[in-house]
Amino acid sequence: MDIDSDMLETFQHMLGYSDEELAKWKADPRNTRVASLMPEFAKYRVVVEVLKSHGCVMNHKAGDKFYFTGSGALLCNEGPSHICAGALAPVMTFALRVLDKIGAGLDPTKYSFNRVRCVDVGLENGGWGEILMEVRVEKTD
Repeated sequence: MDIDSDMLETFQHMLGYSDEELAKWKADPRNTRVASLMPEFAKYRVVVEVLKSHGCVMNHKAGDKFYFTGSGALLCNEGPSHICAGALAPVMTFALRVLDKIGAGLDPTKYSFNRVRCVDVGLENGGWGEILMEVRVEKTD
């Protein structure tokens, strides 16, 4: 897919690419295809809600929510002041599936399996605690 020169210039500046690096980036059709979908990604956000929590060292509680843009950026000014890296790991794979669904022209709000656990295995399995989260995608407009 073609993207206009203004958008290419924006990407070059944002990524800090030299002209040679931009040419290499542009030569991969996946990059320009994903870049052309940026306006579509902006129509969504990913909401992660803690459903259950026990023994969580970061003190995440049921009802806590954190958010990502449709393009996968954590919205640091929304949600708790701190988020456990162990909670982010399984959520990131889900966020990437959202990008793939949008790129394939599928509805990113429809998932059959949208619950994940943090990477801590819980006290009974040699860890400290664990949280169960539900991940959903919402339209922003």
